[in-house]
Amino acid sequence: FDELIIFSFYWANRNRYKRVVDIGANIGLHSIILDKCGFEVKAYEPDPEHFRLLEKNLELNQCLRVKPFNAAVSSKKGDFEFIRVLGNTTGSHLAGSKPSQYLQGDLEKFMVRVESIKPIIVWADLLKIDVEGHEKDVLLATSKKDWSSTDAIVEVGNAKNAQEIFNYFKKIGVNLFAQKINWQSVERFEQMPTSYKDGSLFITSKDKMPW
Repeated sequence: FDELIIFSFYWANRNRYKRVVDIGANIGLHSIILDKCGFEVKAYEPDPEHFRLLEKNLELNQCLRVKPFNAAVSSKKGDFEFIRVLGNTTGSHLAGSKPSQYLQGDLEKFMVRVESIKPIIVWADLLKIDVEGHEKDVLLATSKKDWSSTDAIVEVGNAKNAQEIFNYFKKIGVNLFAQKINWQSVERFEQMPTSYKDGSLFITSKDKMPW
């Protein structure tokens, strides 16, 4: 249901935004919807198995406006260790992004390419970020200037990340709106989402969330 709300946001804003980056694209559901809404899309997915399915799904759905990249996104460019959670690959993540309790069961570890958020946010006017606990690293690498013409809809993975994100954006003067409080402005930490169960966080320099 929460994803349907996000999809409705894409549709409602199809004339407001033009270039969207899908960070943590998985097998391509959001990228496909974004393409059907008419956006130009860059899709980033580090897991090579998911990326293969992403490319296949884009082809099956004739998504000509989506450019896929087999890479993660973080604060800096390079090669980083990736942890694939076997049996629940939607929870796979860059090493260090999740607490140890998420590292139980069968795992595969390998290196993946990582791109810096800085040139990516310059290109985009909307970011969708679902990076399994790595959102703090991505977002805290941005500046207030980066948000002058770019918005983001973000899944926050845990309370520690939520606290640091809240503190940082309040410090630089960029607004936060939370699905948890019916997309109203976040004024206190208690209003922040601290897991996917609380819905998404919207980041913008705008005075209100555009519906």
